[in-house]
Amino acid sequence: MGCYHLYKQKQIEKPVVITQQQAKSPKELSKAIHVTEQQAQEVISIKERTQPVATYYTQAPTVEKAAERVKQDIAHSNPNVPKAATEKSDRTAVVANTEEQKVDVYKIKLDKPHSILAGVTVMTNGEVYETVGYEDKKVQGLAHFRGSEFKGASALVKVVRW
Repeated sequence: MGCYHLYKQKQIEKPVVITQQQAKSPKELSKAIHVTEQQAQEVISIKERTQPVATYYTQAPTVEKAAERVKQDIAHSNPNVPKAATEKSDRTAVVANTEEQKVDVYKIKLDKPHSILAGVTVMTNGEVYETVGYEDKKVQGLAHFRGSEFKGASALVKVVRW
């Protein structure tokens, strides 16, 4: 199960070519890049108010073929591609922008509100406990163990974020 999940995650993270129509519709974009419709709407609204961080040129007979070439260049970390386009992200969308005869690349970093934590707790009296925790956006719960024996729990709330 773990290997399949890792394979599936790597497949989702690969660059995908999408149409301008998909890039404008939250429903279609969410399906194309495997995110929720709400996340897709956030991507669309950010896209509409930001400018590209880099530009580069490639030869191709059509914008669609150029988008496919850009996708391959990103997937293979072609040194001619600007670093902003090849940096690691949760999703990469390559859009054949036929209206402006160019290819747009969107690097999408998704909010990851859930975490599993692991560590150790050392008490002032020298006692040591293995610690396992769960964190969502604002709350963190910790369980403390000595071996398999449960010794206690802690709960933390984030009061300041930056």
